[in-house]
Amino acid sequence: MGQRAVLGRARGLVRSVLGTHRRGHRRRALARDRRIMGGFAGLAAVSFVLVGWQVASALVPPDPEYVEISVVPHKPGEVSIAIAGDTLFGDGAAAFIEAEGVEATMAGVAGMLQDADVAVVNIEAPITTLTEPLNPGAQFSYASSPESAAALAAIGVDVLQLGNNHTMDRGVAGLVDTMTIAEEAGLVTVGAGTDRAQAARPVLVRTDTLTIALVSFGEDYGAAKRSGDGLPGMVPFSVDAVIAAERNARRAGADRVVALVHWGDNYSDVNDLQRYWAGELVAAGYDAVVGSGPHVLNPVEIVDGVPVVYSLGNFVFGSPGRFAGFGRAGLGAVATVSFDANGGTLALRCIRTDNMVVGYVPRECGADESAVAATDLQGGLVWTGPTGTLPF
Repeated sequence: MGQRAVLGRARGLVRSVLGTHRRGHRRRALARDRRIMGGFAGLAAVSFVLVGWQVASALVPPDPEYVEISVVPHKPGEVSIAIAGDTLFGDGAAAFIEAEGVEATMAGVAGMLQDADVAVVNIEAPITTLTEPLNPGAQFSYASSPESAAALAAIGVDVLQLGNNHTMDRGVAGLVDTMTIAEEAGLVTVGAGTDRAQAARPVLVRTDTLTIALVSFGEDYGAAKRSGDGLPGMVPFSVDAVIAAERNARRAGADRVVALVHWGDNYSDVNDLQRYWAGELVAAGYDAVVGSGPHVLNPVEIVDGVPVVYSLGNFVFGSPGRFAGFGRAGLGAVATVSFDANGGTLALRCIRTDNMVVGYVPRECGADESAVAATDLQGGLVWTGPTGTLPF
């Protein structure tokens, strides 16, 4: 029974008691007295129930406002976050995975995340055995095998970014499967949940010197994929959501806040909407913005001192890809954002991702491929081999 209902019942009892008519007859007076005594006994019982309800409510812990990871940094005084782009175990790679295993698809990039204190991938598919798509008419609807969560954990992944357009491809049950399987593998999730509050929770990376918050947003992909009060899904961009997430992260103790964003058009250049939201994120106080979605590399820009990586491209992505048809190089990058007390450094390590070339096993770029990546990423990065760096 709700508190309001309990209080209403208590008031009704009091009104019943106070409304008892005085009667001259001795028998009726006795009956009245009994009713009064019974009324007060009832009121006492209701009060007991109300107090008990309040105590019970106080004993039920609220949902946590954030997810926490505590780490001992590799370098004292510095915290490093590795971030990889679009990731999918399935689709065109399904036959390869069945024959060779999920781990085989990551053989060429397995070492790229392990030097960072925390590693994140944008998992652009629910992790589930469900096969029925949320939208049977969708052109692209994905799922990744449950084994992929443990395989990602084995190469150093800590966080799955779910704030993208494919998280709900298998509906609510697929999202629940994803979060459950991730937890069983020792991974945390960010960017989607069974309601808006859960979807908006930041991940806090705590160390003895700095705390870094990770939050996730995406474009508005429609009502079926958008979280809300009591509604599962991801967190779409809005000015209020962008501001609130940054403030919530700071209140939880974050010294730096990194936005993980999913936006843009497939195999295309940066568009005006991406630049608009980059400006809003920077204005709200975020310390770095790292994007995914277009499946290709997009430039790095410094916006009022804040690095914005518009697109990392793919990481380990099982779709055959359409790079040649769009005249784009099949390249991606793993970003490492490092912070210390004085500032930060962005490092981008080039990987070859075109499955027509690498056969579903992406690898580090060679010299010629790294030169193409340097042209695509721009941003004043200084390149040494396959890695470009930029202090900010």
